[in-house]
Amino acid sequence: MKSTFIRSADFELRDDGRTLTGRIVPYNEVANVVEMDAETNEMVRYQETFLPHSLAAMAQGFASRGGKFANGQFIPLLIDHNDNFDNMVGHATELRDEDDGAYASFRLYDDARITKIRSVLSESHTGLSISFRDVRTPRIVNDVVQRVQVFVGHVAATPSPAYQSAGILTLRSNDECEPVTPRLNSVKEWLASQRNV
Repeated sequence: MKSTFIRSADFELRDDGRTLTGRIVPYNEVANVVEMDAETNEMVRYQETFLPHSLAAMAQGFASRGGKFANGQFIPLLIDHNDNFDNMVGHATELRDEDDGAYASFRLYDDARITKIRSVLSESHTGLSISFRDVRTPRIVNDVVQRVQVFVGHVAATPSPAYQSAGILTLRSNDECEPVTPRLNSVKEWLASQRNV
């Protein structure tokens, strides 16, 4: 049985109010992970990083099939990691592999709650978190688990991202001309600190 894991990253909501974009997986960033081990049912702690291009194969397959996989599976966007129907607020329309991470675009559903969903995304759930499984066995180097190749099952908006650079960079709705940036300063500070390392 393959384990499914959950990790976080950053996103933005475009001018049309229904297009969400962001980095769903940062590459080469180390995070402290605390989670339940699926086999032993015990809490485990370790450090983890996603190696560059660990989502490249998935992104290539996603692009070649117009936002779906060969079996028709798509990547849902959820609020938290609750996969009931009401918490599914959109789906991925694009998945890209870049040098610094994997990026995705999502289309929010035309929901009667769209104003509330946008508010949740700008006020509390300001990070993206992925649910994934390893396609290739991870490496362990200097006690850091290195994810080599993963498959994303879903992406969730979350209030507590696992990675330091996680957070909304820009959020816009139909009524707003200026971006709302609840986490921009902390993300800028973190990026500046990484340049000095």
